[in-house]
Amino acid sequence: MPFVHVYYPKSQGEEKELQKVSEEIHKSLITYFNIPAEDYFQLFSPYDLGQFYYHFNYLLEHKAKRTDKMILVSITCAPGRTVQQKTGLYQAIADAFNEHFNIPIENIFITLNETHRENWSFGQGKAQMISIKEER
Repeated sequence: MPFVHVYYPKSQGEEKELQKVSEEIHKSLITYFNIPAEDYFQLFSPYDLGQFYYHFNYLLEHKAKRTDKMILVSITCAPGRTVQQKTGLYQAIADAFNEHFNIPIENIFITLNETHRENWSFGQGKAQMISIKEER
C-alpha cells in the first residue's frame, strides 16, 4: 500500500526514463516490503531549479556533495517493516536512479512516512486496509 511521490528537477527525466525509474522503485518495494505487484501508486512532480533548498553535504560520507540534480522520494506506507527492509529499499532506489537517470546516489533523498492502515482509502469511500488487516 505504499504511495510514492518523487520530486525531480524539471530538466531531468523524459517520460520513458520516469517510467523506468517508477518500475524500478516498484520492483524495490515488491522485493523489500513484500507488497503485491498490483499495489502500484506513484506520482512524479518536476520542480524548477531554485525551488528546492538543501545543504550540499549534510550527513554524507567521504566529503561527497549533492548537486543541483537533487531527487526527493517520499514514501507513505503502513508501519511494520524492519530496519533491514528499509535500508535495503533505500539502497535499491538510490541505485535505480543512478543507473537510469545517471544521478549520483548522494542526490537521492528518501523519506519514509508510516501511517496506520485505517488512514488509507483506495477509493469508494472505504478504508479497505482495515478489512484486509482483520482477515490476516
